[in-house]
Amino acid sequence: MNTRVPTYALYGEDTAEIPEFWVHAESIASRSRLHGWEIKRHRHACLFQILHIRHGKGEALIGNGWHAFTAPAAIVVPERHEHGFRFSTDVDGAVITLMSKRLPARLPAHKGIAEWLAHPRLTQMPADHPDTPYIGETLNHIEREIIQAGASPSPLLEAMLVTALLLVFRMGGTTEAMEAGRDQVRFEQLNALINDGFRAHRPVTFYARELGVSVTHLNRIARAIAGKPVSRLIAERIISEAKRDLVFAGITIQQVADGLGFEDQAYFSRFFSRHAGLSPARYRDRERALLGG
Repeated sequence: MNTRVPTYALYGEDTAEIPEFWVHAESIASRSRLHGWEIKRHRHACLFQILHIRHGKGEALIGNGWHAFTAPAAIVVPERHEHGFRFSTDVDGAVITLMSKRLPARLPAHKGIAEWLAHPRLTQMPADHPDTPYIGETLNHIEREIIQAGASPSPLLEAMLVTALLLVFRMGGTTEAMEAGRDQVRFEQLNALINDGFRAHRPVTFYARELGVSVTHLNRIARAIAGKPVSRLIAERIISEAKRDLVFAGITIQQVADGLGFEDQAYFSRFFSRHAGLSPARYRDRERALLGG
């Protein structure tokens, strides 16, 4: 069958009519009831959509097959993928639409999510899953923010979109999602360990051993999520504390070095200069001058 599949902006609207928005929200019923509760096969040229099904049921056309769903559920549809829907007449939910290029920039750093977002996904959200209420409320909040803000969406929207998409991705249960969830937990544990022990100048091997992974794997996690190796994270935590002490603690540079576990002030000065770009004394003088002290 060689039927032409239409490409729309929003369903039923010509692509030439794409407005200058980056987010849009509307109820599922408001548009689907106009078409007999069926949205026929179509695609979008440059839009990414999230459907939040709060009540009711239906079917989603993904690829060449129809897939049944019941509330609560979330469906993501990237640009240029054919899709369609059939909804029950009691459906309650929302369609959240954004320009694909405005997908939150932080998402690609999470392992597996770029591939997950590249294809339509239907995710059932079990009522007894601990994340289901939070995902639902986050999507509800996104919908309200968009509708109330009109042409000036809240800066909070990107953070909420990141949260909702990551949680739905993790709930999807794919190997990549589960591994990404484990890596995120390990990264948070790593940060906690660094925060507790950075003054002891522990090597990367210590943190890897504590987390039960190899040094290579731990560095891979750190690079994927933070864009830097573990050694850099440790150094940055030390430098952050050194900067605070130099400006606000009212103690000598030797005392700052001692408090941060450096036995030699000269070594501390070289370490600080290498990572901060200037000596501890010059940094302290510059910052205090800026503060008017």
